[in-house]
Amino acid sequence: MSQTNKQKRQLTPEEKRVIRKEKRINNRIVLLVVLLTLIITVFYVGNMFYIGFKKESQSSGNTLTVDSSSSMKNDLYKIGNNPTAIQKEYFDELTNAIHADDDLAIAQALVKSFVADFFTWTNKDGNYEVGGVQYLYGPKFTTFQEEQRWGFYSDLDLYITQFGRENLLEVSSVETPIVDYAADYSVGGEVYKAFYIEANWEYKPSTSINVDEFQKNGYFTVIDNNGRFEIVSIYDNWD
Repeated sequence: MSQTNKQKRQLTPEEKRVIRKEKRINNRIVLLVVLLTLIITVFYVGNMFYIGFKKESQSSGNTLTVDSSSSMKNDLYKIGNNPTAIQKEYFDELTNAIHADDDLAIAQALVKSFVADFFTWTNKDGNYEVGGVQYLYGPKFTTFQEEQRWGFYSDLDLYITQFGRENLLEVSSVETPIVDYAADYSVGGEVYKAFYIEANWEYKPSTSINVDEFQKNGYFTVIDNNGRFEIVSIYDNWD
């Protein structure tokens, strides 16, 4: 073999430039991977601290002690956990209407009980605890609950942390200016006797949030589901 073939070929200036460029690109890629790894690590570590802090806060007394007031129940319904005074009042109205077998009074008290529970946050532990669902049409229970965790209740955990549960929404009164029979309602392949109820409500004043920014009226359809009255549709004119 000749001496010339044994000699290492010298790189051209262009080839050297390409190699340097590739090294710079590779270095940047390595740096980017390292930064992304660092960011992800920081995120997970921070999240672990947050979860631990939240659990510690709950164990320190921030979680409500459950008071189901189990004595407040009738043949069809049972009052929700940690009921407010107005919830107890409307549940008594519902029980009395059932005993009187008064359809319009049952539908009216049912809506008032739902509003007083669903739109009250002072007795809730977090967005997983959607109020008033026991008064809904059974097959819509799960869907409604899931929707509201990402809807009306989506920011409840944040509100509790920022303002304190006691400073949040609490329904103080519910008025029902319209309570009447409606056309039969068809759902789930069945036709039911239906009732139309319009409701307006007020919240207790709060020094932490503007209660007037929250929904304060709604329109409800209630059906007689084989003797158990249930809310089957809810409409509002809330923007």
